[in-house]
Amino acid sequence: MKNWLYLTLSVVVISLALFLRLYKIENRAPFDWDQNRDYLAIAQIVEGKPTLIGPVAKGEGGFFLGPLYYYLSVPGFILSGGNLSSLPVTSVALDVLAIVAVLTLFPRVWGKHQSILLALAWSLSWFAIEMSHISWNVALLQVWLIYFIYLLSLPLSSWKALLFGLILGPTWPIHAVIIPLSLLVSMVCLKKLEIKWIYLLYMGVGYFLALSPLILFDIRHVGLEHNLILQFLSENGFTRPPISDVLNSTLSRFGKNTLAIFSGTSDLSLSTGIVATIMAILAIIRGTRVAKISGVIILTNLILVLYLGEIRFPEYYLASAYLPVLIIAIDFLSHFKVLIKPLAVIFVALFLYFNLQSYSTEKTSFSLAQKQNLVQEISKHGNSFDLRYDLPFGRDSGIALLLKHSGISVSKQAKTQVLITESTRESVFIGGEIAEDLGWFGGLRLAYHVVQ
Repeated sequence: MKNWLYLTLSVVVISLALFLRLYKIENRAPFDWDQNRDYLAIAQIVEGKPTLIGPVAKGEGGFFLGPLYYYLSVPGFILSGGNLSSLPVTSVALDVLAIVAVLTLFPRVWGKHQSILLALAWSLSWFAIEMSHISWNVALLQVWLIYFIYLLSLPLSSWKALLFGLILGPTWPIHAVIIPLSLLVSMVCLKKLEIKWIYLLYMGVGYFLALSPLILFDIRHVGLEHNLILQFLSENGFTRPPISDVLNSTLSRFGKNTLAIFSGTSDLSLSTGIVATIMAILAIIRGTRVAKISGVIILTNLILVLYLGEIRFPEYYLASAYLPVLIIAIDFLSHFKVLIKPLAVIFVALFLYFNLQSYSTEKTSFSLAQKQNLVQEISKHGNSFDLRYDLPFGRDSGIALLLKHSGISVSKQAKTQVLITESTRESVFIGGEIAEDLGWFGGLRLAYHVVQ
């Protein structure tokens, strides 16, 4: 493929990715507990209160992740004047950056045709688009994966070893599962290479440079992070369900994610999970270097999730396998050199057909847009309210921030009482008095009552 054609196609793919992700982004972007927490942390940084830690891995009782995502979100926060939409826009920017990385790095280690196909498929994937709208630290994962696979595909040298260490370090701010995954995959993929002690030294320097915020935090707090990690690891010895149930759940969810990437559907599929796992094994045996690494990443991800021994786990535990599955599929197509062009056309056509059917800009039940509309409705009835919630934990996230941005104060002494609920009862009561129903805003119902 000629350079001018590759550059033109790259610009088209990037533009397409940006449009599909940014168009009516507030309608699809969630703003829940995680996003509320991150917004407040980013706001503190902007106010001159920097932090050395990020969110807690696996909720309460886990250990601290790094703050990289917070600092990457600062420019968008400042440029937008603290607009809540800056967080999902930042996540979209990171996802598109992963596509740019594919287009700039992978031609050197994989090929132009494969790189364009991968970038185009990820740009069009309904699953990838929906995931890009979620503003959280995991948004860094895909761009990290591209650089990780790229560096593992190159011959090692001193500066590449340093860079590799710098790439391994940011696993701590991104996603707890990839902390051990990155080390295990590196050991498997680098074991056949000549590893000099100087390379290991450079890797170590890079790794600890990337980890320096957490190390400084640990020193300042007399080993708190260290103790939290040890506590987390020791408490993982719970009674595990039968391995067959864990295996079934893991492969079914892996199959669900695989189907979502390729076809825009979202149903548990054990058979798809088994087929995708077999493809990963075949890629390790017969694939290109990029496909082999991708196969190792998938199998390592599955093994780590199996080790956790949970039947009901967040599906982002398998997030390291999203891009590698697509890489392996495209690598498989590239083996048919004579048929590569017609197969590529068929692949893109089917990919478009299935994924664009699922593509939507309609408001989700608890999207940022729904909460913006709810706050807008509240503002029509005054500027001071006794605000009450009848919602599950975290469902109210973002509403208080939106009220503040709208200049609305919340006071228990206010005569106008507002209730936000999920109740489907015919009548809504506030303080024992029947309230006026203002309607539904997605999954949230609004009612108010004026105390006489």
